[in-house]
Amino acid sequence: MLQEKAKKILEEAQRIELNNPKGASFLYLDASEVYLYLSQTNNPYSSKEFMRKAQECYQRYESLNSNKSLVEKSITKKTKTSSITFNDIGGLEDLKKEIRLRIIEPLKNPEVFKRFGKRIGGGIIMYGPPGCGKSLIAEATANEANATFFHVKASDLKSKYVGETEQNIAKLFEEAREKSPSIIFFDEFEVLGGDRSSTDQYTKQAISQLLTEMDGVGSKEDQILLLAATNEPWNIDIALRREGRFGRTLFIPPPDIESRAQILRLLLKNKPVDYDVDVNEIAYSTSYFSGADLKGLVESATDIPLTEFIELGRERKIARNDFKQVIMKQKPSSPMWFRIALAQLEKKEMIQDFTEVTDIAKELRESNMIVSAKV
Repeated sequence: MLQEKAKKILEEAQRIELNNPKGASFLYLDASEVYLYLSQTNNPYSSKEFMRKAQECYQRYESLNSNKSLVEKSITKKTKTSSITFNDIGGLEDLKKEIRLRIIEPLKNPEVFKRFGKRIGGGIIMYGPPGCGKSLIAEATANEANATFFHVKASDLKSKYVGETEQNIAKLFEEAREKSPSIIFFDEFEVLGGDRSSTDQYTKQAISQLLTEMDGVGSKEDQILLLAATNEPWNIDIALRREGRFGRTLFIPPPDIESRAQILRLLLKNKPVDYDVDVNEIAYSTSYFSGADLKGLVESATDIPLTEFIELGRERKIARNDFKQVIMKQKPSSPMWFRIALAQLEKKEMIQDFTEVTDIAKELRESNMIVSAKV
């Protein structure tokens, strides 16, 4: 029985999570796939409950694979220690061009944009599967523009106390004005900017405060621009997605084959790699792998010669066969995201609003890649 199978996978994931978080994360991904398969039932109650469990398991998978510290709880994090630029990020050329036009150049050349009647303000929502570079793009944008970077985890702005969330938002914008030119990057934006028609009164008040601050940026001509990242843009309040606020919603897909090869070159740049390692071959074998998946792949391949050195005292370079072993065991994380996204969009009757997502999801479904062979 599939329901019992999902329960056993989940129990095993919970059992090994502390000592083997990476292994547990893939079990959570497996459990999510089974629950999502179960959600395709004619019983509305069961369908909703299984979908909830699928999302919870996938969110746990994301959490265990996040590069962020679990104890990082500051409301604002000004990141000036990193020197990352667009040259350090493989692929996403169209997105980089869009960000230069809407974010970087208006901050660097405000007078030129004013002459063309362009108001400095507003922002871009980036969305797509986890691990595809949204946070890196935001950080690189601030460095390219030589702007103060406020990295805000949206959940850290929210408070259980009445009025405190609004105060946190006001404080954030006040500090951004003092340190302008600045870029505010809202991570997990759906937590803060969710659809007001289906949220509580406190969240509605927080969104109203955010709208007020964003509109104020434009009228005062402050040099503040905004970026946001979300995995669920269909749940963002429509008022936040208007022109002058977050007027552009851009899809960040899993990297294509050329981008994967470029990412792999960057990841292997300073590692001892044997002559038989062909990044183009690896890129070809890693369809739908996110940037984070590729990083995990390289780390796992690197572990093999290191383990041999520890056990045998013999050092060698990372070889082609190391990657072959790892690729056979590791699967991409993004197909599960597309499957969940497609289910949500069908439920909300928003298929035509996010065709970039639904087209890929349907491709995956037709190729049977979106459904686990284990189910």
